[in-house]
Amino acid sequence: MPLLCKHTDPVWGVWKLNETIEELCRMLRHKSWYEAFLAGTSPDKRKKEWLACRVLLRELVGEEWRVDYRSTGAPYLPESPLQVSFSHTKGYVAVIVGKTPVAIDIEFQSQRILKIRSKFMHPDEEAALDSSHETEHLLLHWCAKETLFKLIGREEVDFRDHLHILPFPYHPSGHFSARETRTPEQNKFRISYISTPDFVLTYSSLFPVAEKENPEVFFRNRG
Repeated sequence: MPLLCKHTDPVWGVWKLNETIEELCRMLRHKSWYEAFLAGTSPDKRKKEWLACRVLLRELVGEEWRVDYRSTGAPYLPESPLQVSFSHTKGYVAVIVGKTPVAIDIEFQSQRILKIRSKFMHPDEEAALDSSHETEHLLLHWCAKETLFKLIGREEVDFRDHLHILPFPYHPSGHFSARETRTPEQNKFRISYISTPDFVLTYSSLFPVAEKENPEVFFRNRG
């Protein structure tokens, strides 16, 4: 089964995408919900990611829910009060569900992040990077800022000057603090993360969430 990891508080998971479009469709019951998108979308990669997010959502909550999108592009569940966020990267999709606004981001491990660092890293953040884990640390900053961007739901957000990651030491998993200066509220956040050989992932909620200091995550099908 391609469910790679699952966390229960808050509810989120990662799906390793190995299936064909046909196989993913067979995992979903309400075929009519998906026909228009599949007929109007050309790239198979996009179709697989879109379907896999819905398969993973069903795996996490135990039932199949229809997903719609707001004008901002953010997904929501019209038949449920729960909040949802999707993310995808090379070969993986991630989903988080919560009672308050939530956001998740996943990024494949790649040194390409080194080429765009000036677009999202503030000098104060650069000064706090762990040089022995430079790529992973940069990816976590990028992931966290994508997560914050989804949470605040505003346009014209400058990742470098509006989204701020407070210094934190690199570890394979943990938490760190962040804040935004795009809105009048200038909210503060606790970002949770994991870093694996294949990807890094961050998630957070608009309101504080009680979590263990070292959240338990189970992995399977790592081969």
